[in-house]
Amino acid sequence: MPNQIATSAFSFFGSGAIKNLMDIIKNRDFQRILVITDGSAEESGAAKKITSLIAKNKLVYQVFDRVNMAATVNNVKAAVEAAKSFRADVLVALGSGSVMDTAKAAAVLLGNPDIIDARKLEGRDKSKKPAIPLYLVYSSVGNARGFGYDVMLDDEAQRKKIECFDVHALADAVICDSDIFASSKDFAVSSMALIASSVEALVCKEAWLMTDINAVESIKIIAENVKDAVKGTAAANAAKEQVLYGQYLAGLAVSNSSAGLATAMANALEAANGAPAKLTSALLLSAVMQHNAAASGTKYKDIALALGAKISATAKPDAYRKAAVAAVEKLAKDLKLPKVIEGLELTKDDLEFLADNVMKSTFVESNPKAVTKKKVIDLYKTLIK
Repeated sequence: MPNQIATSAFSFFGSGAIKNLMDIIKNRDFQRILVITDGSAEESGAAKKITSLIAKNKLVYQVFDRVNMAATVNNVKAAVEAAKSFRADVLVALGSGSVMDTAKAAAVLLGNPDIIDARKLEGRDKSKKPAIPLYLVYSSVGNARGFGYDVMLDDEAQRKKIECFDVHALADAVICDSDIFASSKDFAVSSMALIASSVEALVCKEAWLMTDINAVESIKIIAENVKDAVKGTAAANAAKEQVLYGQYLAGLAVSNSSAGLATAMANALEAANGAPAKLTSALLLSAVMQHNAAASGTKYKDIALALGAKISATAKPDAYRKAAVAAVEKLAKDLKLPKVIEGLELTKDDLEFLADNVMKSTFVESNPKAVTKKKVIDLYKTLIK
């Protein structure tokens, strides 16, 4: 399959970038804006900043804020119903991963009224018509995949993650405005999850030159800035903006290559048990890297260097692979990440169910090294106290 770069038509960055969104909305003569968001954007004040700006421009809007921590099929259904009832002609998503997944799926369904259930989007390019106009405004660190055409949804009835890849889910524009961006209480976990996404994009089977460049630079930028961003030092605001750039690069890498075992396991656990996918992928990164090491070529050397490790020019693969894993573990320790998921309990049946779902994931197929069901179960056990 030929390599690709798929992303939004436009991306705007930095302080005041949100003004570009208002200019686009007015120039395209949109009349009714549905703002899709969640409780965290409301709490941080980001939602108020957006709605105040919309009101100031004398535009009609409505807020839909019923999005779960992990986007669900029912979230999408409710968002579509809200958009139809309001007669929205454009969607503005404000938040991070789950909000973006909800909005992207809703936009596709609204543009394809013959598809009445988000479950029908599972797989590749199931829609035939363009989505209604969609703009993504990031207010926090979230899932790197939000920038691409990927949509991950929880099917609550089956307790599994639906993996959708639809070119019509690409947003018309992405806005990363540092004035709106707010630090969440799990900023460190989210940042490590972004590094996990970039690592998997770098070593997966679909990786290629352009995704490699974005993945390595993403790891470097986030690793260099996340500590200042978390500590709230004088350099915190500038550091947060750099992490936001790193998130965008991670999105370019992941959405134009693929992911791997940590992502598949994180998605399965979130859908079945509610454990945040970003926490799971962050905690599994080291162990999954050790599993994949022998199939990583020279790429762990790039990872080690991006994380600040000192690598000799003559270092052999075993040395720089160990250095890369050690650098990941050091960063996790510096960020005070937990070693296990507090309160997680998994029975033998739970582990079997999870492992079965993981083995069906597209991302396991992309993992650089083959994995067995037993290995998946053993890795899940490391997350339990």
